[in-house]
Amino acid sequence: MSTGPRLGLTTRRQAVISVLAGAVICGLILLGFEAAGTFPPVVPWSVPAVMVVLAVGVAIYARILPKRIEDHRVEPQESVAAMAIGKSMIMTGAVLSGAHVVYVARYISLFDAPLPSARVVQGAATIVAALLLAGAGALLEHACIVHDDDDEDGSGNSGAASPA
Repeated sequence: MSTGPRLGLTTRRQAVISVLAGAVICGLILLGFEAAGTFPPVVPWSVPAVMVVLAVGVAIYARILPKRIEDHRVEPQESVAAMAIGKSMIMTGAVLSGAHVVYVARYISLFDAPLPSARVVQGAATIVAALLLAGAGALLEHACIVHDDDDEDGSGNSGAASPA
């Protein structure tokens, strides 16, 4: 049996590191804009809208996947793809939420001006959408877990969970 890399559930540590990485990257990008004497663009409304639509789609798929797994109507490739998609949704949501927290924090003190207030409002909407995306990814990851309820092999692992 191979002991190579395994695809498992995303840990909180991985998610926190992703949030911090997004924050650091955004901080560096904002420093680059300040060094150039320009301002970063305002986050368009299409960004949080697309993330919310994607999160809803993933959440719906996560809702129907356990029943399909239970009925043995899921191919192994689909299970692995669902797990990978869930993990990528969590990481993407974490990176984007960390980045936009820094983006919003940079302009919240200038909220009275029109353009900075747009940055804060649209950036905050993006933070919420990114967190929804990460949450939908977590739902999908957990939907891929198969619970062994049958104890026919006599191993005593009743109720043990394993990825699909």
